[in-house]
Amino acid sequence: MRVARRLETVWIGLACWLGLAIGVAGAQEEYFELRGAVHLHTNYSTGKKETIAEIAQKAKEHGVDVLIFTEDDILQVRYGLPLLRDLLGFTYTEPAPITDGALGEYFEEIQRVGAKHPELIMFGGIESNPFYYWEVDLAALTWTMHSFDKHIIALGMDKVEEYAQLPVIHGKGNERWDWSSLLLLWPLIGVAYGLFLGASHPRGLRLGVLIVSTLCLINNFPFKVTYMDQYNGDPGSGPYQHYIDYVNRHGGLVLWPHLEAKSAIPPTDFLGGLFHFASITEPHPEDLVDTYDYAGFAALYADNITATEPGHQWDIVLGQYLAGQRAKPIWGEGEIDYHYDQKGGRIHDILTVFLVKDRTREAVMDALRQGRMYAVRGGDEQLVLDTFEVESEIRRGIAGEEIPSQGLARISMRIDKLNGKQEEVKLRLIKTGEVLAEFSGLTPLEFQQVDTGIHPGEKVYYRLMAQSRTARLTSNPIFVTGVEGVP
Repeated sequence: MRVARRLETVWIGLACWLGLAIGVAGAQEEYFELRGAVHLHTNYSTGKKETIAEIAQKAKEHGVDVLIFTEDDILQVRYGLPLLRDLLGFTYTEPAPITDGALGEYFEEIQRVGAKHPELIMFGGIESNPFYYWEVDLAALTWTMHSFDKHIIALGMDKVEEYAQLPVIHGKGNERWDWSSLLLLWPLIGVAYGLFLGASHPRGLRLGVLIVSTLCLINNFPFKVTYMDQYNGDPGSGPYQHYIDYVNRHGGLVLWPHLEAKSAIPPTDFLGGLFHFASITEPHPEDLVDTYDYAGFAALYADNITATEPGHQWDIVLGQYLAGQRAKPIWGEGEIDYHYDQKGGRIHDILTVFLVKDRTREAVMDALRQGRMYAVRGGDEQLVLDTFEVESEIRRGIAGEEIPSQGLARISMRIDKLNGKQEEVKLRLIKTGEVLAEFSGLTPLEFQQVDTGIHPGEKVYYRLMAQSRTARLTSNPIFVTGVEGVP
């Protein structure tokens, strides 16, 4: 096995550990693994007509234990002319549970199919597009829609109505009545002028004002004001933070999916190329830093990702947690974003492996909240993280946990292939945003690394990234806090 390492990391012999009061069994051995497919679409939205029942059958065929469905709630685009935004314009809608009035049916179908497959853990959530906005170039007759593919996922809320009220741009949760609703009654002044107040003015003028005011009054009905609309530019992270806060208030959790994926909507011309439409969603890994209190993000998915690279956005937010600027760490998970069975997008090609003590929905949700999981990509060639633990003089910890240390941390790792084949794998052990050590070797690959010099009050973390020719793996961090030694 070839080993490359940084000078500041030292190897310490096994004899240094013989006196440690540590249990024999590894901490990770207290849990068992459930292989989960996160971010699934079905015929209720963009899932290419595959039903929940058909997906459940495919999961069983490929050894998947957990299915987390995340249908699009509303797939709708609107553009309206000023003053009459809701009367004069266009609306484009695709099937989705809320727009089709099928939200309750969607959740009920998951429960019904789950009851027929008790060996599977199945539950549902929602993928949302909280916000988009228009940029219009009238000189070029071009309408550009921004951020439509900037999505976010809600899981774990108990009531269907709580999902129905999610604060998304064309949803019920974006509308409300309050005192400012009175301002939407302004067309009544024009109606009164046309009918009564303008009796001494020319009839044509009164009639014109009456018609326009009546149309505006109809347009404003039912006089609800919105938190946001698509006509006033980019509000930054505000709509997404508002969404996160709503889900947290209702006991759920939020995940950021496909932060660096390409926009899925192609440009289109209308009327022989006279009018032009474009959709632009820029990669947005910076949203990991700009938003707070979400649970995690897609650390592996079917596209390029840089946010997990050492020192990039994931390490920035983990560093903010260490500095006390965030209440909780941010966890990474694997998302398949499944729409239909295709190469690279099969039900088991990208998974989240949950470490649980019980085969229940509650145990999976707890693993999501606590970071007891790792992400894998590779289908039948997937890597398996048999062991990833950090051991101090005091105790051991696994992904998502925090342990105290009097100065030393021994990181133990064992990686294998799911199918038992031998393959060279390259690993990077990352400590608090920097590569601590690099390793390569044939699977099964087992090694230990000892880190020293963790000072009292210092907080660090370790995480692992692995890659072979056919597979990738990303772990969650293990935190270590330096404490005073026993005098």
